[in-house]
Amino acid sequence: MKRGLKFMLMISLALLFTMPAAGCSSAPASSGKSGQFTGTAEGYAGEVSVTLTLENNKLTAAEATGIKETEAVGGRALKQMPEMMVAANSVEVDTVSGATFTSKAVLAAAAAALESSGMELKAQEVVVEQKMTPGTYQGEAYGKWKEGSSEGYRFGSPQIISPTRVSVTVDESSILSVTVESCDDTPGFIEEPIRRLPEKIVENQSIAVDIVTGATLTSQAILSAASSALEQAGADLKGFQTKEPRSNEEETYDCDVVVVGAGGSGTTAALTLQQAGLDVVVIEKTAKVGGESVVSTGVLAVGSKYMESISQDPASLASKEIIFEEMMEYNHWTADSLIISSYLDHNGETFDWLQTMWNQTDDPGLKTASRSGLNHGKGSHKYEVLYEDFFIPDGGTLLLETTGKQLLTDENGKVTGVLAEKADGTQVTVNAKDVVLATGGFAGSPELLDQYFHTSFYLYGMSTDCGDGMLMAQAAGAGEPQNLDPFLAEFCSNEFVDFYAGFMKFINYTGLLQLNKSGVRFYNEEYGASDPLAKGAAALYTNREAYVIFTEQDMAKLEENGGKALLTQEVIDTIPSYRDRAMVPFTTIRDEMQAAIDAGQGWKADTLEDLGKAVGIWDMDTYMNTIKTYLSYVENKNDEEFNKRPEMLYSLDEGPYYCVRIIPAIDSTLGAVPINRNCQVLRNDKSVIEGLYAVGQDASGFWGNFYYQTENTNAVTQSWALVSGRMAGEHIAVKQGKEVDWCIWGEE
Repeated sequence: MKRGLKFMLMISLALLFTMPAAGCSSAPASSGKSGQFTGTAEGYAGEVSVTLTLENNKLTAAEATGIKETEAVGGRALKQMPEMMVAANSVEVDTVSGATFTSKAVLAAAAAALESSGMELKAQEVVVEQKMTPGTYQGEAYGKWKEGSSEGYRFGSPQIISPTRVSVTVDESSILSVTVESCDDTPGFIEEPIRRLPEKIVENQSIAVDIVTGATLTSQAILSAASSALEQAGADLKGFQTKEPRSNEEETYDCDVVVVGAGGSGTTAALTLQQAGLDVVVIEKTAKVGGESVVSTGVLAVGSKYMESISQDPASLASKEIIFEEMMEYNHWTADSLIISSYLDHNGETFDWLQTMWNQTDDPGLKTASRSGLNHGKGSHKYEVLYEDFFIPDGGTLLLETTGKQLLTDENGKVTGVLAEKADGTQVTVNAKDVVLATGGFAGSPELLDQYFHTSFYLYGMSTDCGDGMLMAQAAGAGEPQNLDPFLAEFCSNEFVDFYAGFMKFINYTGLLQLNKSGVRFYNEEYGASDPLAKGAAALYTNREAYVIFTEQDMAKLEENGGKALLTQEVIDTIPSYRDRAMVPFTTIRDEMQAAIDAGQGWKADTLEDLGKAVGIWDMDTYMNTIKTYLSYVENKNDEEFNKRPEMLYSLDEGPYYCVRIIPAIDSTLGAVPINRNCQVLRNDKSVIEGLYAVGQDASGFWGNFYYQTENTNAVTQSWALVSGRMAGEHIAVKQGKEVDWCIWGEE
């Protein structure tokens, strides 16, 4: 029999995710009721509903809906899982790789619907006989960047985004080959999905293979495009749903130091340790190195000899002493002064050291930026060469798609290694004298964000940064986070509508009227443009959300000329940091507004009063009083509440009117695990946990505010990541008896 002639899947009788409806405890009767039954559960972004059609112990139809789930990710789960349920006569089917939250919600909602019917289903074999028309077919799907997106160009994608195109060749019953013909998603993220997924699809005869960790959207686009091609060939997709087999293997590594995370901070820690003569293992959750650092461009480099050598005016560069005072004054001495001082002492040397390595590769490394900063540009290449040309050839071990799960400790509480798991299920034990946590904070965990910040954010950063390091450290006795903050992005967004790929994220860059949930103004809206991080984003975070009100005339101006259509050139000239990409035509702004309206996050009305009623959350007397007061400011060109500049008091005389809801956006979180100036992890009583270090976004004590914005600081987040890895590596090397070129501090 040809492979793929018949596909048979035995559905396990064990419920993978049992989430019964509240208040239901009795087992369902086998007779039950026929008809349609609906259950709901909370998905990634909102409520997911599953409706089952049941008749005489048979599941004859199933439908899943979740209007707030992302189309590219959750949409696959909403489509595929109901089909599998009907085929298996069971609500206990496999999840869709890369869509865990939505998949679990579908399972929970289906279980609740079935329980409400009182019917019992008996799982059956899924038997599919494929009868495809032989040939080659092409499917398309958008991934990271959607149609009309302008943002991808900043990260190396084409200026005009086309969908990912996949060719699939089949015979009557089998998938013979799969090729990704084109993909406009972000370079540095697309390579592994393009290389690995086609091979996986053919090998497993399945479109339900595991995604490439860290490249979810590109992976989902390839799988969706392949599914479309197969449907054109006449395939029954239920026959191509085999899950990849899980591995039962175990691996053990013995080393001097294990570094958990291969982003910027983990990379500098690993290279410092290795060059000191230590045996190092790096485990990385995703399929690539560099982490969030690949989308960062600049670094603060105080005292860099390299920067002095290429600077046009070396005498103008700020000293460590000046920047120390600026940073401590900015955070009002709420940050740990010893950590700040150690960071600045290590700062310039770290970037001179990195540039020395980059000079030996085909990567240009650093170049001049402004004030005390250097610029190395976006992209994965600058980190890939550090592993390919130095770390791995010199004996280092890099384990990709390997997630740290638990810290090993001895009877005295000293950390002695890490338990981890590879994407295929292989269990990994790494025994080490010291462990460095560099997992990037927890911005990818909605549960932890809610626990610590009690609000919703739109994530611009990596969804794989979901608190692994912090949770492992806390289980080993680490103290609670200190000075914990979200790493706010300067742009706004919405958790239910994707503004990131378009222009709506710049709506707070315009100075348009903003109201809070109570229907009143809460700040000078011009700060969204003139001081977008320290004031604009901070005010939005404090209020959790805002409602932006503007006119059809404003919409037309933005569509034609972007932010510069509302702000005069004189105003823009007073805002040196105003983003150039916010001054181009907002070509997709109307489509984005309609998407917001469709999702219940935007509204349109002919009058301001009707607009308030349409939004539906405000006390109308409060709202109308706010509007009346603001209109008087516009008429008199004088903002008596917040002193907004007259040029940004835009007219509201003529409708129609729009309102769109925005929320804060974040790149990551700042300060998850308490450390000392050596990056050693601390308990709540400030005692050191032996053998455990935290760096980069996993470490707290460095931050005392959302972001450092002083006269002589820039790109501090990326600089802290790279320097803190160097700091931890130096301290571990000295502690383990190795000589280093320099060490400016001793044991705590």
